[in-house]
Amino acid sequence: MRPTIAIGDIHGLTYWKEVVGNNPDCLYVFLGDYLDPYEDIDYNALIDNLKEIIQLKKDHPDDVILLLGNHDLHYFTTDIAPGSRFVFDIAEDVSKLFLDNIHLFQYAYQKENCVFTHAGIAHRWFVNDFKGDLERNIADQLNNPSPKQVEALCRCGFYRGGAFNDIGGIFWADKRELYEPLKGYTQIVGHNRVKDIIDHTNDGGRIIFCDCLFNKHYLKI
Repeated sequence: MRPTIAIGDIHGLTYWKEVVGNNPDCLYVFLGDYLDPYEDIDYNALIDNLKEIIQLKKDHPDDVILLLGNHDLHYFTTDIAPGSRFVFDIAEDVSKLFLDNIHLFQYAYQKENCVFTHAGIAHRWFVNDFKGDLERNIADQLNNPSPKQVEALCRCGFYRGGAFNDIGGIFWADKRELYEPLKGYTQIVGHNRVKDIIDHTNDGGRIIFCDCLFNKHYLKI
């Protein structure tokens, strides 16, 4: 089996090119958040970087998985309100770019018992809020939510500014809300910035935090 490379939040960074170039013949899973940089990046360069990632997917459709994060969704859907560092000056162009290529993106990806999402899945959230079925493919359920499940899917939890005791969905879940990861699965996630890869296991669930591309770190499985 070929290796899988999980690439954490992009936020305008171009280091992903070195990751792909230095790891040929792999499956590359981008964990989302392509925009809204922490650094001062030229707007045209920011959009061009996203276009290059989209082109990579087009050129290698079976080798690249593009997940969506909260800093992507808020440009083209009202299900998520504009968050920090939202760039109004490019919003119209970026919205069109995403919508024109929306068929290339997805919310989740699953490889056997390993589930990739942007922010992660808390067991209690999946069972009680999303009302998912632990016996069915997890990614299929997340990628095809019913209208009743969309609110939970896009929910911002308490630690990110949501209502008291709420747990965030797969675009917003905070590291502190993921102390009990989805049982029976290994998760690969971004969203929560870490200096290096962090591996957390508790009560039958495992979650690996990979939002450390800014430190030139990524996960190879």
